[in-house]
Amino acid sequence: MSNPTLFENAHTALSTTNLPVAAWDLVSFLDNAKEYITVIGGALITLLGLAVVIWATVLIAKKFFGTAQNQQESWVKVVVMILVGGALMTGGIALVTTIAAGGKTTLEELGGGYIVLQSVLGLVR
Repeated sequence: MSNPTLFENAHTALSTTNLPVAAWDLVSFLDNAKEYITVIGGALITLLGLAVVIWATVLIAKKFFGTAQNQQESWVKVVVMILVGGALMTGGIALVTTIAAGGKTTLEELGGGYIVLQSVLGLVR
């Protein structure tokens, strides 16, 4: 009895492995694109939050160690930057989609925004 070759081992492994069926339709393509964009967008939002927190830290250092000319930003702005940056950094895409879903619900409750537009334009009596 001879030892099986590498090719025979690979052929046996591939023939007994059930590979997933690849879907080549438009719906699968769009679903995969949505997932990919969600992951990339989440990473970009997290990086944006990190950049905001780092910039707020630089502003704090300028306030503590700088001269009077370097203290132009208010403490409120620095604290808001830390809060918003931290929220973006830890929440990422989940935070943004939650806020967007809340906005969608509000607009649906207002009739798609048409009621607000009517009242602003004075069309409602």
